[in-house]
Amino acid sequence: MVQPEARAASSSTELVFSFGTLSDEQLQRSLFGHRVNMVEDSLVGHGTTEVVITDTDVIAKSGKKVHPGLIRREGDTVPGWLLALSPDELAAADAYEVDSYVRRRVSTGTRGQAWCYVSANPLNAAERIALIGDSIAYGRCTPDGGWAARVAARHITRDEVNNRFFNLAWPGATILEALDAAEAEATARRADTVLVAAGLNDLLHADGRDGAQVRHDVITALEAFCEAMELHGRRVVVMSPNWVDTTVMPSLRLDDILDLRETLRSWCERTFRDFLDTWDILADQPTLLSDGIHPTAEGYRLLAEAVAERSLEGVWL
Repeated sequence: MVQPEARAASSSTELVFSFGTLSDEQLQRSLFGHRVNMVEDSLVGHGTTEVVITDTDVIAKSGKKVHPGLIRREGDTVPGWLLALSPDELAAADAYEVDSYVRRRVSTGTRGQAWCYVSANPLNAAERIALIGDSIAYGRCTPDGGWAARVAARHITRDEVNNRFFNLAWPGATILEALDAAEAEATARRADTVLVAAGLNDLLHADGRDGAQVRHDVITALEAFCEAMELHGRRVVVMSPNWVDTTVMPSLRLDDILDLRETLRSWCERTFRDFLDTWDILADQPTLLSDGIHPTAEGYRLLAEAVAERSLEGVWL
C-alpha cells in the first residue's frame, strides 16, 4: 500500500507518471530492488489503448502479454501514479520499456510536468494535429495539397468525429517565423500534437549568419517552443529537412543541409523529443523535385508514404 505521506521527489530524482505496469509493486522490486515512492495523479486529455508485448523478458517481469498504452482523447483523463526515480532507476525503466514506448514529457493534473512512457508513433496516438512549416509543408507546386493533405486525409478518416489536422504552414517561412506564430495557433485549435516541418528557408535567408549560427538559432527557438508546448501537454514532432538539388539551387550548400538535419536529430535524441527523418525519400533523386527544392506530385506521394509508415503505422497504396 502506498503511504499517503510519500515524500516529494528530491533534486536527484525524476518524476515519472505511470498508468500501467511500472506502478506494480512486484515489478518495481524486480526492476529497482525495492518499492518506490508514489503519489496519485492523472493525465488530462488522454485515453488508453492496448499494446501487445512480444518481448519475453518484459512479459516475464510484468506477468502480462498486453500492456496499456496512451492515446490522445480530448475530455478524457487517465488516472495513475507519479513515481520518484533515481537516475539509475530511470535508466532501468528505460531499458524495461519495449520499442512501442518512448519516454517523453507530459503535464499531469496535479504535480505538473513529469516523464511518461508514451506511444513511439506520435501521430498515430494523436487526435488533433497542427502542422507548422514552410512551402513544402504547405504543398506548393502541387494541386492536391502535397504530402500533408494525404496525411491529413488518412488521419481524419481513422476517426472523422474526433480527429483533426490543421495545416498552418505558409510558403517562405523560416522555423523562427513559424514558431513565433505557432504557439497561439496551436492553442486556438486545441492541438495535442505539433508537427514542425521547416528549416531550408533558415539557410536560404541566413542574413549573413554562417551555418553554425543558423543551427544555433534554430535549436534555441525550438527549445523555447517545445517547453511552452509541453507545459500544456502538447507533444512536438520535428521533421528533417529534405534533400535539395544544389545544381539547381546553388544558394544552398548540401553540407549545410546535412549539418542541420544532424543537429535536429541529435538535439531530439538528447532532449527526448520526436524526430521524423524523411531525408532518404528524395535523396539524390532530382526527378522527384519540380524546381530543385519543391517535390513533384510523386515526390509528395512518397513523402506521405514515409510519414504514414514511420508515424501512422500504415501503408499507402
